[in-house]
Amino acid sequence: MFKTPTLAAIFLFCFSSTILAEEFQFVDSTFCPFICDPVVEGREGFVIDILRDALATQNHTMNFTIVPYKRALSMVRSGEAHALPDIYQADAPDLIIGNAVLRFGNNQFFVRQDFKWRYTSSDSWNEIMIGVVDGYTFAHKEFDEYLKKQKENPNSKVLFIGGEHAYTRLIKLLLSNRIDAIVDDKAFIQYELARFNRENNNENIVSVVSAGTLSTAGQHVVAYSPEHPETAKLLMEIIDPFVTNLYLTGEIDTYLTPYGID
Repeated sequence: MFKTPTLAAIFLFCFSSTILAEEFQFVDSTFCPFICDPVVEGREGFVIDILRDALATQNHTMNFTIVPYKRALSMVRSGEAHALPDIYQADAPDLIIGNAVLRFGNNQFFVRQDFKWRYTSSDSWNEIMIGVVDGYTFAHKEFDEYLKKQKENPNSKVLFIGGEHAYTRLIKLLLSNRIDAIVDDKAFIQYELARFNRENNNENIVSVVSAGTLSTAGQHVVAYSPEHPETAKLLMEIIDPFVTNLYLTGEIDTYLTPYGID
């Protein structure tokens, strides 16, 4: 016989649902269109969009805070935050990594259009002054080793940029001839160049071109704090299948297309 639920039962159900819902702390720097500053861009980036929707399937939420990259890494390592939404696994092998790949990297050299240098071999990067975001690796063993050595070299031919607005600063350094090339993911640089031109009212539009692909082996993944292994397990059980299904069904395009990514 069907019985009408009592008020007590309804209250207990609602209370239980509330208890089960959790808010998780994510931290990272900005590298639009993957992760954006909503104050500047009006949106959070497709990675944050994906992760928010994944957590919402289980009534969970994300508190995402933008901090400089090295601080974000430190916060996740120490357990001050639960996760870092997008990183190459090689950048933090001590963190917990799930199985889902958010996107494969496409790291390239970018130069001014009038700069004739092109990437042809490992030796060729010794010929130029390069700018990179401090702390990043690029899924290329030789180049990553080169960066480590240059970091200790008082006459370094690599300029390491950290802190806020790193990409804007790199572009300005490139345009002022203080560096010859930027190395980073094609999606980041193209997005930043488009924004840079918009902010300058498309006057004297910046002409920056690719000088060659360094690596397409990098994998963008979510990294979780080793200080919260149970939380990491819970988050992976939610996020991994959600991301995998997006690619299997083609629904990933609903997240990428608004940011001009194919």
